[in-house]
Amino acid sequence: MQLSKSGYYADFVVYPALITGLVAFEAWEMKPWRPPLAFLTLCLVGILSWTLFEYLLHRFLLHEVPILEEMHEAHHANPTALNGTPSWLSLTVGVLGILLPLWWAFGFEDASALTTGLMIGYLAYVTVHHICHHWHLKPGSWLYGLKHRHARHHFSKKPGNFGVTTNFWDFVFQTRL
Repeated sequence: MQLSKSGYYADFVVYPALITGLVAFEAWEMKPWRPPLAFLTLCLVGILSWTLFEYLLHRFLLHEVPILEEMHEAHHANPTALNGTPSWLSLTVGVLGILLPLWWAFGFEDASALTTGLMIGYLAYVTVHHICHHWHLKPGSWLYGLKHRHARHHFSKKPGNFGVTTNFWDFVFQTRL
C-alpha cells in the first residue's frame, strides 16, 4: 500500500516507543518470583517466532492472496516507493490477533514479553527492508548480502527468498534462490 512519508516512517517511531513502554512496564511491575531472564527468554522466543511469521506472511499472504498480492506486486514494480503496512493496521492486528489472545492464554506478563519480541522482530524486518531498498551499501558487508539476497527475490523468475531478516526459513522450506 502506498503511504505518505510520515505514514511510511511511523513504524520507526511507534514500535520503539511501544517496545520501550512494554519493557519499562515489565521492569516497574517485576514480581520478586519472576526473574528478568523469564522476560528475556520469552522475548527471544517472540523474536524467533517473528522470523517464521515474516516468512509465512511474505510467501503465502503477499504472494498468493489476490488483493494482497496485487498490492505487493506494486512494491515489486517500484521497490523504492514508500509502500508498506500502515502502523495503525499492524498495531490493530498485533493487539487483537497477538497480544489479547496471548494475554488470555498466558497472562499479561508472558503475553507482553512475547509481544515485545514479536515487535522487535517486526521492527528489524521493516528496518532491514527499508535499508535493502533505500540505502547504498558497501559490497561485501553483511547488509549488502541481505540486500543482494532480497534483490534476487524481486528480480528472479522463480519465487523464493521470502525471508528478509533471515534466510533460515528459506533453507528449511527449500525456497532459497
